[in-house]
Amino acid sequence: MSSTETGHARNVANFGKVIPAVQSYGTLYTPSANEIKVPALQAQKTNLDNSLTLVRDTSNPYKNAMNARKETFNKLSKYTTRILKALKGCGATKKEITDGSGMEKKIQGTRITPKHALDAFIHSTHKTLTGTPVTEALEVTDNSTSPDTLQEILDHSASQMSFDNRIENFKKFISFLSGTTKYNPNETDLKISALNTHAANMVTLNDTVNSTFVPWANARIQRYKYLYADATGAHDIVLQVKSYVASVFGATSPEYKLISKISIKKFTKHTRKPKKK
Repeated sequence: MSSTETGHARNVANFGKVIPAVQSYGTLYTPSANEIKVPALQAQKTNLDNSLTLVRDTSNPYKNAMNARKETFNKLSKYTTRILKALKGCGATKKEITDGSGMEKKIQGTRITPKHALDAFIHSTHKTLTGTPVTEALEVTDNSTSPDTLQEILDHSASQMSFDNRIENFKKFISFLSGTTKYNPNETDLKISALNTHAANMVTLNDTVNSTFVPWANARIQRYKYLYADATGAHDIVLQVKSYVASVFGATSPEYKLISKISIKKFTKHTRKPKKK
């Protein structure tokens, strides 16, 4: 588990410490603000616990889908090399071999999309999600999406372009080979039917990654709201509780000291390092 994930769980645990502390004050703890009354704090803790569970539950299907796709795509380069060798060995013309080699290189490429086009895509994706250009988002807190989740969305979108392009280029390669008269290998896994099956499998694996990513990302966004949203998140609620307790008992009182060191660290930017308040 990453330090960020551990940090979120620790914040939830720390929020839970506030509730028995204020309950120990008995009838002296009577805030006028509904959001820091004991029932509201208990409801917030339930939401926080549920949000952690949902992130865990949606994380495994996404990770499993990622691993399955990775395993298949990692073998694609060697597979297409064998296909190209079969093309060269079947008596194809020089033009057919040249064209086939160009297609094979596109499938093998680590950056199918030119960097400037990829950067433009990331910026447009970010603005669609948040209404904020990337350069500005790095300097502000977006309470609708957690910084680490937003970065995951951007990374996922950029990565997706590569997988989509490799699949599309592989399909074009198959179409080209289908029209090459002399390409008719005896090896079962190099036949056109086998290539089509492999392409369909890659599409399925890719679609599974996309379909499992969405609930995982949404779960992380919801967790972030319960923890860090302005005014309604656990971070700000704890600060509000501390202010109220200090106003009732005094900032040097034993009652205030009981909760003064309970800390919730707020993740405010695209970084793994939390900002303590």
